[in-house]
Amino acid sequence: MSRRLSAIRFAHQLADHPDPAAGARVLAVWEGIRRTHGAPPEQAAQLMPPELFDVVAACPGRRIFRSRPPEQDLAGLRDRALLLVGFFAALRRSELAALDVEHLTEHPRGLVLGLPGSKTNQTGTVAELVVLPRAHRPERCPVIALRSWLEAADITAGPVLRKVTKGNRPAGRGLHPESVNVLVQNAVVRAGHGGGPWSAHSLRAGFVTCAHLRGASDRAIAHQTRHRSLASVGTYVRIHQAWEDNAATMLGL
Repeated sequence: MSRRLSAIRFAHQLADHPDPAAGARVLAVWEGIRRTHGAPPEQAAQLMPPELFDVVAACPGRRIFRSRPPEQDLAGLRDRALLLVGFFAALRRSELAALDVEHLTEHPRGLVLGLPGSKTNQTGTVAELVVLPRAHRPERCPVIALRSWLEAADITAGPVLRKVTKGNRPAGRGLHPESVNVLVQNAVVRAGHGGGPWSAHSLRAGFVTCAHLRGASDRAIAHQTRHRSLASVGTYVRIHQAWEDNAATMLGL
């Protein structure tokens, strides 16, 4: 209903008509509906270590063919890069899908991703820089995973994340944002993890929660996630983290 009200409001604005959703009766009824039936939105489950690394490890490494020797599984390499980059860079699915090779800049400590636009920067008027640090262990490093995928797929320009054909070849165009969701869901199922609901947002939510549990400040987290409001960062800390650093557990009664 909220989406429909927004659509009606927008359509009337385009036609230079008064907003029918702004009337006192509409607002009163809508507020009553929200009080009676309101509920928090369903949130994606966080995907973070150690479960994240189990999912990464379960990505296939070799592909067997009848007519030619075994090869590196490009889909497995792509999924490893998607999972690790999505987590460490805390990217939205649309940002992962829109990431091009031209957006990657080398840095002594890893890579810097220059995002051309985002959910909160749709016109691209503000430069958004996201760091992609090296991890201590190679099998968990997003920089190594990304480079391995690009080199194996021989991608030197254009979209970073692409569909892989049945013949183990990369497609010419990038993934659709919804495909990013499906790949994350499939990777979690492949690793044998239940629960959920899982989506590409699980990586971003996992980053925020993991960073919070490791003592990062909300400001430091927002620096990477590019949240404009620090209050928004707190919404990512879910129910089972509510026990952390909580005075109620320190009463000793």
